[in-house]
Amino acid sequence: MVRIAAIASLIGLGSIGPAWAQDPPPSEPPVVIADLRIEPWHGAVFEQASRFQHPSWGERHAQRNLRTAMAIAQAEGLSVDYDVLTAAAYLHDWGGLEPYEVEGVPHQIRSVELAEPFLREAGFPMEKWPAVRDAILGHVPSGQPTTPEGIVLHDADLLDFMGAEGIARFLAAPSDQPTVDQGLSYIEDFGLTLGDRLITNEARRLAEPRLTYMSGFLEQLRSELPPGTQP
Repeated sequence: MVRIAAIASLIGLGSIGPAWAQDPPPSEPPVVIADLRIEPWHGAVFEQASRFQHPSWGERHAQRNLRTAMAIAQAEGLSVDYDVLTAAAYLHDWGGLEPYEVEGVPHQIRSVELAEPFLREAGFPMEKWPAVRDAILGHVPSGQPTTPEGIVLHDADLLDFMGAEGIARFLAAPSDQPTVDQGLSYIEDFGLTLGDRLITNEARRLAEPRLTYMSGFLEQLRSELPPGTQP
C-alpha cells in the first residue's frame, strides 16, 4: 500500500491533511496541483521505478525531476496534474535502460511504448495518457512539450544535467564504458549548452549558478593538472 506521508515527502510538499483545504499564508506562493489523489497505481509506478538503478538515469533521477518540476510549476504559477507529472517523471527514461532499450529507437519513444500498457494495466486514468505521452516525448533537450506537465518536466530534466549534480551524473555513467575524458566532454560539450534549451523563466534562473559552477569546475580541474598531464 502506498503511504501518503511518503509520497508527500517525495514531492517535497510536507504532510497531506486538512491543511490542503486551507489557503496558504499570503507571503507564500501556492503549490498549484490539479487532482491530487493517492491511488493504487502510484504504488505500481514507484515499484517499477525502484528497478531503475542506473547511477545517472535511475530512480533517484526520477525523484529529483518530480520535485524540481513541482517547484518550477509553483514558481511559474502553472497548474499541473499530479497524476500526469508523477507517471511521466518516473517512467520517462524507462526505454533507455537495460534490458528495456531497443537499438535504433530513441529512448523517449521506447519509454512511451513501455509506459502505455503498463499504466493501463496498473489502473492509471487513461484519459490522462495523452498528457503523460506529451511529457515523456518532450522531456529531451530538443523536445517541444505542449502541456504544463511536459514543460516543467522538460526543464527539470535539463536542470538535472547542470551544476554539481550534473557533473556527478556525467562522471558516474555517461555510457556503458565510461571514462573521465568522456565524462568531461559531456560536461563541456553537452551540459554547458543546455541553458538555451530551457523554457521557463524559473528554470533559467536556477540554471545560471549551476552553469557557472560547471564552468568553474572545468577551469579548476585544468589549473590543478601538471603540464602535459590529463585527469
